[in-house]
Amino acid sequence: MTKLHIIHAIESAESYHEEQLQKVSMLLEGKKIKNPTPLSKEACNFGKWLYSEAKDIQKIIGSQFYDNIELMHGFWHTEYKKIYEIFYDSEKNSIMTFLFGNRKNVKPEMLQRAKEYYQELQEITHNLLKALNVSKRRVLALGESSFS
Repeated sequence: MTKLHIIHAIESAESYHEEQLQKVSMLLEGKKIKNPTPLSKEACNFGKWLYSEAKDIQKIIGSQFYDNIELMHGFWHTEYKKIYEIFYDSEKNSIMTFLFGNRKNVKPEMLQRAKEYYQELQEITHNLLKALNVSKRRVLALGESSFS
């Protein structure tokens, strides 16, 4: 794993979660969303990288930084799941729902609840992005000898 690889992965994670937050915003505005964000923290693009190379990442950025990012990433998906369940029938969660975003009709009170969850999701996203940025700066400060 190279320094450039890690920096690129962190930057991709930042943009990915900003894009996913934008998708949720569009969903709240009544727009149809293709490819809703995966519910599982292991299934999103960032999670796939974070968990597949966990030992190497921990070694480079440190366990405390890794654990903080992993925790916030988990919080992000937990909060997102609350919104997802308002808009999509999680009992019938299928590949068709994932691909085409088959939304339920949402009652006004549930839409209000989703907006409240979204505010929390924005805060979690902010904290996750902040932690990723700190980790990126940490990686940038390391010499090339720290990487295999």
